[in-house]
Amino acid sequence: MKSFVLMTLIALGCLMVGTMLLAADTGGEATFQSLKCYICHKPDRRSAGPSLPEIAKAYGGQQQQLAQYLKGESEPLLDFGNQHLMQGKLEKTKEISDGDRRDLADYILSFGGK
Repeated sequence: MKSFVLMTLIALGCLMVGTMLLAADTGGEATFQSLKCYICHKPDRRSAGPSLPEIAKAYGGQQQQLAQYLKGESEPLLDFGNQHLMQGKLEKTKEISDGDRRDLADYILSFGGK
């Protein structure tokens, strides 16, 4: 009986740690979804804005530079002539925490190898 209880506790502990790690890994994706960035930025094609791989390629893994743009502190490295569409969304990305902004930048940059 003791071994069953011990194995159950170990399994639950592993499940909890795995869930926490998964939640941590999806922070940027959750922010991307909650801000509705997906409306204009697709993982597989250009839409109203550049695709996620196009953004990742332009920023070349420079998370800080992308986070600065999302905070409104720098100009975009990509411009397809419709930057005005992003202005309202930048007001939203300016409001999120620095950590959430970094997570969002990391999520976008994760499309660099795709």
